[in-house]
Amino acid sequence: MRFDERAGSYEEHAAPQRRFAEALAAFAPFHRGAQVTELGAGTGFLTNALLAQGVSVEATDASPAMLEIGQAAAPTAVWKQREGFGPQPKAKAIASSGLLHWSADPVLVLKYWRDALPKSGRLLLGVPCDPCLNELRDLTGEGPIRWRDEAQWLQVLDHAGFDVRAHGVLESTETYPSAIDLMRALHGSGVTGSPRLSPGELRNLIRDYDRLYRKGDAVVATWAWLLVDAVVR
Repeated sequence: MRFDERAGSYEEHAAPQRRFAEALAAFAPFHRGAQVTELGAGTGFLTNALLAQGVSVEATDASPAMLEIGQAAAPTAVWKQREGFGPQPKAKAIASSGLLHWSADPVLVLKYWRDALPKSGRLLLGVPCDPCLNELRDLTGEGPIRWRDEAQWLQVLDHAGFDVRAHGVLESTETYPSAIDLMRALHGSGVTGSPRLSPGELRNLIRDYDRLYRKGDAVVATWAWLLVDAVVR
């Protein structure tokens, strides 16, 4: 993924991620004055939603460029550069939106997060889930990142030692003028890695997407996010 490289264009192309982060904060609000460590804070979508609840936020991200933008957008949070997939310092509560999807071993990562929390400590988690971008994935096949559905993610949380108190999936249908505009949005938000398709394969993909998923004057793409309120078992 290229989040650090695309930090400057991330917000322009990440409208779904912003809406899901704001929905996550509203899904299971923290009480005013709560101390929350946010992992994978990015440019501050969830950070600002938590701050609006009167929460004290330590916002962390591995990307220096994301941190710089986030710090300007949410200056009342405490910002720190830190990798979210390894062991974490002690925290009273953890919140994260979007980050865990990119881990090759989410059970292990969640165990690190669990170890940082006290008994019954809260985890507020948002993660992309199937059927997110299923139209595109039907054409390209699965890439190096595994996509999980709601039941599979809940199983991951159980294996990592969390009890889920509430959960739900939000879906939205996003529209783009054309398939190439969808590709540019994904590229601009940093969620694409090294090219897997040749130029000819990419042209065929764009042609097929425009043909199969055009609705009127736009093409559609499904976005889906699992929202979870969990506690350490």
